[in-house]
Amino acid sequence: MPAPVSLDALLPAIVARRDAPGIACVLFEGSSITWSGAAGIRRLPNVSPRPLELTVDTKARVASVSKIATALTLILEAQDGRIDLDADASAPLGFQLRHPRFPGSPITARMTLSHTAGIRDADAYRGVIGESLEGFFHPDGVRWNAGRHWAGAGHGTPLGWFAYANLGMGLVAQMAERLSGERFDLLARRRIFDPLGIDCGFNWSGVPDAKVESGATLYRHSNDGPWTVQVDEAPHLLPRPIVAAQAGLDVDDYVIGQNGLVFAPQGGLRASVMDLAAIGMALTGARPLLTERTRAMIAEPVWTRAPDSSNGDASGGSFRAFGTGVHIVLPDADGPVPGLQRPLIGHYGDAYGLLAGLWVDQATTRGFAWFLTGSPSAPRPGASGIHAVEEEVMQAACQQLGLTG
Repeated sequence: MPAPVSLDALLPAIVARRDAPGIACVLFEGSSITWSGAAGIRRLPNVSPRPLELTVDTKARVASVSKIATALTLILEAQDGRIDLDADASAPLGFQLRHPRFPGSPITARMTLSHTAGIRDADAYRGVIGESLEGFFHPDGVRWNAGRHWAGAGHGTPLGWFAYANLGMGLVAQMAERLSGERFDLLARRRIFDPLGIDCGFNWSGVPDAKVESGATLYRHSNDGPWTVQVDEAPHLLPRPIVAAQAGLDVDDYVIGQNGLVFAPQGGLRASVMDLAAIGMALTGARPLLTERTRAMIAEPVWTRAPDSSNGDASGGSFRAFGTGVHIVLPDADGPVPGLQRPLIGHYGDAYGLLAGLWVDQATTRGFAWFLTGSPSAPRPGASGIHAVEEEVMQAACQQLGLTG
């Protein structure tokens, strides 16, 4: 097991060696924050008179950690009895969803939540107002792209085969919209963020002006060159929520249930590590949102990697198990945290230079949330299929929380 490294020492060390311009992290148990810290900056001098300090309250685009909140919008509909996650998803989607190779086999909401629906990312998964989500999945659709969004013969039997797909989150968001009658970003606020007392939002939706202006810009650097802006250089100057639209259209023209990708359910949540901690507390039951039965259902593995990876794309070993809307880190020798005592549920985030994670141990109600505001274009690889800096943070946090032995 690696020698213990305190987060107090690790965070500034990560910034000093230019693995990130800034990093924030919080540890929690039950409904209490047990440790918090930040180092480095949220914005560089090229877009402000001086470097601006990163804090644990700074909001950033948290990439795929967003998928936890997206999943919860639909899981709460299931908790309320408005959808059966194991039934054909076509009716709540508003169009028939079938893999072209298996037209007689229904695709369910749980398949999309666990990335076992035979869907994959192809050329794009951006939502545009004026286009329909259906256009990705049907031969006459504008985003069909010769069916490349469907896993093919090279993937064995696509239904049940794990293929991590951002595109599937558009399906989840669209189902949630149509079941609730609400726009996805507003639904997430009403069902998740407001009850938890947090002011985060998808594509900055509903985030107070001051929090947007003090948000983090994300960066990358190549070959130890200067940090280069990737996203959110000046979001306070743009209409919010930030969306893509056909010419002549804007957010007011969006039709609920037409295109679940528009508000970036796959990765567009802007949140602080404190916001993420509140979501983590909901996953453990320390803050009220989910029933005990729902929490157990989420954490039950839907897919577990076969020893030879014949049942899915494990992405170099980083994917070993997946539940209903959450990634599962297993306590085994090949995982990112040596000596881990119990499984963790949560999600990684990796986009536009940001690296992040939200992880909880439901048994102890302990967990942690963290993000970097940038990274090298080719971060150092770790031993478990994720980046080395991710392993460092996860190991230090788990050791400090007493989750390793």
